[in-house]
Amino acid sequence: MGMSASQARLLYLTAQLNNLSLKGQKVSDAKIRLSMDTQAIQEKYINALNSTRLFLNTNIFSAEGSTKQSEYITLENLKSQGLLVSDGSKLLGYTSQKVPTGETDQILVGWEDDLTKPIYPTKVVEEEGFQAPSATASGDAAKMQTIVDATGLGTDDLEVQSYTTIINGEEVELNSIVIKSQEGFDAIYETLLTEGANGVVDNALQQNYVINTDTIDMSKYVSNGIAFFQGVFDGNGTTITGLSGTQGLFRDVYGTVKNVNIDGAQISAETDAIGGIAGYLGDGGLIENCNVTNVNITCNLQNKEYAEGYDSERAGVGGVVGYNNGSIRNTSVQGTINVPNADDSFGYIGGFIGANTNSEYGDPDNVIENCYSDVNIILGSGKNYSNSINGFIGDDTYEAIINNCISLGSITSKTGEPINGTDLANWGPVIESNVHNLIGLDTRNNNDVLYWEDSESPSYDTGSRTQPDSLRGETETLPDGSEIYVWLNPGTEGYDDQNQISAQNNNLPVLNLSGLQDSGLVKDGETEVPDPTQDPIGYQQKPIYQDVEVYEYKLVEDPNFKISSLALEEGLRSGAYTLVKESDEETTQTISINGVFYETISLSTCSVITDEAEAAAAQKAEAEYNKGMEEIQAKDKRYELDQKKIDTQYNAYLQEEESIKSVLNKNVERSFKTFG
Repeated sequence: MGMSASQARLLYLTAQLNNLSLKGQKVSDAKIRLSMDTQAIQEKYINALNSTRLFLNTNIFSAEGSTKQSEYITLENLKSQGLLVSDGSKLLGYTSQKVPTGETDQILVGWEDDLTKPIYPTKVVEEEGFQAPSATASGDAAKMQTIVDATGLGTDDLEVQSYTTIINGEEVELNSIVIKSQEGFDAIYETLLTEGANGVVDNALQQNYVINTDTIDMSKYVSNGIAFFQGVFDGNGTTITGLSGTQGLFRDVYGTVKNVNIDGAQISAETDAIGGIAGYLGDGGLIENCNVTNVNITCNLQNKEYAEGYDSERAGVGGVVGYNNGSIRNTSVQGTINVPNADDSFGYIGGFIGANTNSEYGDPDNVIENCYSDVNIILGSGKNYSNSINGFIGDDTYEAIINNCISLGSITSKTGEPINGTDLANWGPVIESNVHNLIGLDTRNNNDVLYWEDSESPSYDTGSRTQPDSLRGETETLPDGSEIYVWLNPGTEGYDDQNQISAQNNNLPVLNLSGLQDSGLVKDGETEVPDPTQDPIGYQQKPIYQDVEVYEYKLVEDPNFKISSLALEEGLRSGAYTLVKESDEETTQTISINGVFYETISLSTCSVITDEAEAAAAQKAEAEYNKGMEEIQAKDKRYELDQKKIDTQYNAYLQEEESIKSVLNKNVERSFKTFG
């Protein structure tokens, strides 16, 4: 082979070697990529095995037993388990819709003359409230005169006289000891205290008394309460001040106490029945037309046995009476009750009554009617209570008849914080009696007004929060031209300026207690009364109503709302959505949507939802992994064969190149020798 042919072959071989080197590099690069693809397939497989979905697990019962059914969460299947989904302001899949209730309401549109109630001109008549004792009047005048004579006081202080009054809605004529001065009151009060302390119940404690002076000062006494009183005690509108001690004016009342005003009483005791007027109102007893203002009661009852008591270790503390077995009408109380050592076994605390004790429901001698309570109850340092603490009646297990009452006032710890309790009574006037027209404050919720028109065992769920606009602190003008507040008057003593017409028009309590008391006072002198013998000068006004349809907002399913199971799951996991279910009451775990309370449910504690691997997804991932690895192995095998071919060709070309280079070198040596 000549020199030129060898060199040409050598150049060819060099080119082929370079080409094979390039092919080998490409195969090497392909194997590196194949390794990266293998790692990606493995990571995808591991991620698929580790990923989970939210499943709703329900049990299916059949004749063969119970089986578990798991399916992706949806709004529909969550609803089947009583679960809804909220985004914080609304429920997913629902919309609020105004719908008619099928009921109508009456609105006031005007006034017209009531022809059945004419207004007559007035005439002046002489009134003689007190007269000589009457043989036909109730009460032993002779025995009363003996009591008066025993005091040694004259007729300027005490006198036995007859007068006519209203008791329990009926007109009665009474022989009574008329108390005309402070000295007269002191003498009678001390007589009653002495007889009660000695257990003498058939003399002064059974007689009738009426006060005919403006005020009575009791500041020189430490009141333990008049015991076993059985007669009639008529305050005749007198205000008693300076009362302090361990009890209100009475310890026990089995008779009638009426038209008494007690202002600024300071009561502090360890006894188990404490009230601003009486510790105990017995069967057949009556308190009516009385007002207790600025009362401050502190009960320091300890958890120990007491020698005497209506129920040991169970205190009955009320603004008017501690324990009630009688009737209370047209009566109000305003002030504070302090129970610094209240605990779960303490007893019964009520702004108006500590506890009802009459076990016969419907007893006409156990009625609470036209009454008003505005008492702040202050407990100890604790915040959790399960005993009966109530803005109106502490314990109402023994039910009464309750009509036309208002209960205000807060219930707090001594630091002013709202309390918690397992008994709803802890928060206000939740009682067991059947009521007609009851207003109370929900002290848990910014003192919202709740109203029950007719209810058996009223609760916060049945109390209405909807008030007519005319009752939201507004004023209105009456037919006589006067302008006063309506319903409850914020900033004043409620009942003082109660608008009777507005209250009646809205089926709300009539609580003009001052007017009720004034109408029952004994008066001497001239008074103006209607003269029906003359022609009417006008007529009282009666309201004109118009029926309007009542609507309410209800949640209805929104057919246009769509959300995938995966989007729902992502929202729940991220916290954008929350599981909720309807709740009967408001707690720290509830939210309010359109006036309905919903309890929030934690995703981690929801027993019907599980977070688990998806079997079908795992099987799919495994199949994809196996397929991908098979393809990679096939490619790897092909790359190995390609590399072997390249190596074989490369080695053959390399050997041939070495051989040609050797021949060329020998030819060069011979040429040097020949021409050398």
